[in-house]
Amino acid sequence: MRADLHIHSRYSDGGRWPAELARQASEAGLEAACVTDHDTLGGYPEFEAAARALGLRTWPAVEIDCVDAETSYKSEILAYFPDGRYAGTEAFLAASRVERSKRLAGLFERAGRLFGLASLDFEAVAERRMAGRPGGAPELASLRFSKTDLFIELRDRGAIPASSSYREFKKAYFDTGLFSDVRFEKPGLGLVSDIVARDGGVLVVPHIGHEFGDSLGTMRAEAERLDRLLERFRALGAEGVELYDYRTPEGRGINELVAERSARLGYFHTYGSDCHGPGSSKHGLGSFYGDFNGFPGPRERGKD
Repeated sequence: MRADLHIHSRYSDGGRWPAELARQASEAGLEAACVTDHDTLGGYPEFEAAARALGLRTWPAVEIDCVDAETSYKSEILAYFPDGRYAGTEAFLAASRVERSKRLAGLFERAGRLFGLASLDFEAVAERRMAGRPGGAPELASLRFSKTDLFIELRDRGAIPASSSYREFKKAYFDTGLFSDVRFEKPGLGLVSDIVARDGGVLVVPHIGHEFGDSLGTMRAEAERLDRLLERFRALGAEGVELYDYRTPEGRGINELVAERSARLGYFHTYGSDCHGPGSSKHGLGSFYGDFNGFPGPRERGKD
């Protein structure tokens, strides 16, 4: 199947609602696609209904923030649920979203004082974020908010230059003493793996080239570290590795190297654009995809 299994919607930090993404994916000629919002599966039912009507294959999926102390990994893991069951995983993520929203509310209040914006209110921003969805606004608790929401609001309000990037904002405010004490705790990869496994889910390692600065030269020079990471992920239950749209001239070479090294460990491969839609540097749904053969069955997953 011509597939892109890594797309974000407005349920996290994407620019379009799930049904809009399904239509766009179908129009782009994709045969399979997944919405993989950060820490929420709230947009899956909407995406699935639209995809089914368009003849587009899809599965419940999510990108979960996580860490692994042994390898100093601080990024995400993709989880797919080919059997359609994900209640336990979503319940776990719902609790983390509640805590995240509480911390963000405090962060908005603090930023309002710093920038002299008395009306900078997290709840108001959240309400605006939900607006414009066909069929009405979703439940607030199903959306995952992040520091990028604060960045976008400050930029739209003219508190920071319109030309600012989130990376610049993070460096100026979160990597310094201003907001550096604000922490969003991430669960360990082992815990995430256990929770996903109980739902019959499949873990896939996303954009592993990011761990090497998206540099093919660095990956080749540090091939042993790449192998150790892949071995560690495998030991913690990951079964797939994503071939990714790195959006650089070296992207093809990175994917070829990742495919070669991961195949030795029995990984299967998915394909992901990480599309976030309009207004982001990660757009162009349909411009990156791969020939996906489907998820392995339970026996192939090594569940003896």
